[in-house]
Amino acid sequence: MTISKNSPLILALTIVVSVQIAQAERRDKTPIIEEEQQIFEDISYLASDAMEGRDTGSEQLMEVSEFLRNRLKKSGFTFPQAEEDGYQEFSIAGRPELGEQNKLQIPGIENGDLEIDKDFRVCAFGGNGAFTAPVVFCGYGIDDAEHNFDEFAGIDLKGKVALIMRRVPQQKKNGSLYVNKQGIIDVNRAGLRSKLENAKERGAIAVLFVNDPLSTIKAGDDLFAFGYGGSAKAEEIPVFQITVSAANRLLQAGIGQELGAIEAQIDQDMKPLSQELQGVKLTGQADMDFSNTQTGNVIAVMEPRDADIRETIIIGAHYDHVGWGTYGSLAPGTNAIHNGADDNASGSVALLTLAERLAKYSGQLDRRLVFIWFAAEERGLLGSKHYVQAPLYPLQDTIAMINLDMVGRMADEKLTVFGVGSSHIWKPWLDEIEKRTELNFFREEKSLGPSDHAPFFEKRIPILHLFSGLHEDYHRPTDDVDEINIQGIRRTVNVLETLVLNLANASERPDYIENKAHIQVGRHAGGRPSVGITPALNAEVKGLQILNVIENSPAHEAGLQAGDVIVFAEDTQISSRADFWKLIDSSSAGDKISVRLQRDGEIVETTIKLDKPR
Repeated sequence: MTISKNSPLILALTIVVSVQIAQAERRDKTPIIEEEQQIFEDISYLASDAMEGRDTGSEQLMEVSEFLRNRLKKSGFTFPQAEEDGYQEFSIAGRPELGEQNKLQIPGIENGDLEIDKDFRVCAFGGNGAFTAPVVFCGYGIDDAEHNFDEFAGIDLKGKVALIMRRVPQQKKNGSLYVNKQGIIDVNRAGLRSKLENAKERGAIAVLFVNDPLSTIKAGDDLFAFGYGGSAKAEEIPVFQITVSAANRLLQAGIGQELGAIEAQIDQDMKPLSQELQGVKLTGQADMDFSNTQTGNVIAVMEPRDADIRETIIIGAHYDHVGWGTYGSLAPGTNAIHNGADDNASGSVALLTLAERLAKYSGQLDRRLVFIWFAAEERGLLGSKHYVQAPLYPLQDTIAMINLDMVGRMADEKLTVFGVGSSHIWKPWLDEIEKRTELNFFREEKSLGPSDHAPFFEKRIPILHLFSGLHEDYHRPTDDVDEINIQGIRRTVNVLETLVLNLANASERPDYIENKAHIQVGRHAGGRPSVGITPALNAEVKGLQILNVIENSPAHEAGLQAGDVIVFAEDTQISSRADFWKLIDSSSAGDKISVRLQRDGEIVETTIKLDKPR
C-alpha cells in the first residue's frame, strides 16, 4: 500500500515512529545518556561566566553565534544565500554606557569634588550634557496645587539644577496626603520620572535626586545602579543621584541646614520649603555613549525534497540574555553576571538539539525547516521583529512558528504550551502526542508574551510557545545550570520533534484563528491599549501576577514591579489574567486605570495611564 502525504495516517505514523524511537532508547540507554550529556555541556557553555550573560552586541554573544554556526555546519546544514554564514546582521540602539567625563563639583567648598560611585552616580534615564549653574532645592518635586502643595510655586528653575528628594512627605503617617490609611504611598507622586518631568517643564537643565531620610534609614544611603529606572535618549537632560552627605554639603553652603532638618520641617507643617541655594553653583557633566550596536540572528535551513516547494516552518529561540544585569535584572543594585541558563540557554540548546536530530531528514520532508536563534529578545523582541521585517522566505508561505523560551525548569513532568488557540490543528495533535509521552501538557489558548513568537502571530501565522514555568531565579544572577532539568529538556525536544515532523508532512497547512487577545501584553496586542507588563502563568495566584515590567511603559511609569499581583482594577475584582485584559480591551489610550496591587504582603494603589497600542 502506498501512503501519500495527503493520507490521514501521516499524523498517526509520525507519532508511532516517535514512540518506537522512544522505546528503542529505553532498551538502550546509551543514546539518551549521550544526548543529555551534550545538552548539559552546551548549556554549561552558553551559561558560563565566560559568556558574561550573553548581552546583545557583546563579543560573548558573537562567540555564541559562531559556536552555533560551527555545530550546524558539522551536521550538514546550509545557510541562506542572503546571509553570510547564517548570520542575519542588524543594528539596534545601544544601551548607554558610561563615558570617562562624568563629574560633579561644588566650587569653593571643602570636599567639593564629588567622587563617582561614592558620592554620586549618573542615571541612565537621563541624558548627556555639561553645565555650571545655580542649584534650587525643590523638596520632593511634587506639583499639587489642588492640595496647596506645589513645591515649584514661586521658584525660578530656568537654567538651573533641581535638587529633589525621593518619595513623599509624611511617609510614616498613614492617612496623610500622599499615604493612604493602609500605609501605601501614592506611587504617581513618588515616581522619579514624574519628578523629573516636573523639573524639566520649569526649565531645569539637570536634576539631582537624593534619598529621603526614611529611605536612608531603611536601606542606607545607597546609590542606584547605573541602569536603575531604565534608559532614555541622549537628548534628555542630565540626571544624577547624590548621597545625603553630598546633598548636605550643598545645603549647608547655601542655606546653612541639612536635609534631615528640612525634611522634618516639611513633614510637620506640610508646606513647601523650596528655595535657591544662595551663592552655590554646581559644575557637572553626564557622559554616556548612546551609539548603535550591531548584532544578528543565526539562521540555518533544511531544504525540502522538492526545490519547488515554498512552504516554510520556523522554529526559534532567543540566545541573548541581560549580561551583567545593568538593564532587565530583577535583582536591583546587583552587579553580577546573569548567566541565563533557563532564559534562554535552555531554549537555544533545545533548538540546537532538535536541529541535529532532524539533520538526517534533509531533502526528505515536504516543507522547508528554518531554525532561527534570535538576538536582542531582551531588548524588545528586536531579532524576531527584524526577521519579520526582512524575512528570508515570504511570510505568506510561512505556515507556523514554534518558539522555545525557558524550557529548562520542568517540574512534575509538566510542559506548558501557549498559543494552542492560534490554530485548530494544535489541540488534537497535542492530545494525541500527550497520550504517548511521559509529559503532561498545560494548554493555554492564548500566548504569554512578549517573546519571539509575537511578531509572527501579528502577521497571521499560527504559533506555539513551549515553556517549563516561571521561577524565582528569572532575570537574576542565580539562573544557573545547576538548576536545569536536563531530562526535561530532552523530553521537550521529543515533543517538538513530533510536532515539527507532523507540520512538515501534513496534508494541509494549519489554519489561523483570529484573536486579538492572544498576545497578552499591550505592546504586542494589535489594537489593545498598551500597559507594558508580562503576566505570569500562576494558577495558584488569585489575580494577575506580573512577570516583567517593560521599561518606559505605562506600567513602569506607574511604579508596577515584577512579582506584583493586581487584585483590583477600577473597583473590579481581578481574579485572573482574563479579567484584567477584558477591562483593558474595553479602554482606550489615554484612559487612567486605578489598580490595587499585592506586594510583599502589603496593598499598593496606583494609577496606570494607558498608552496607544505598540
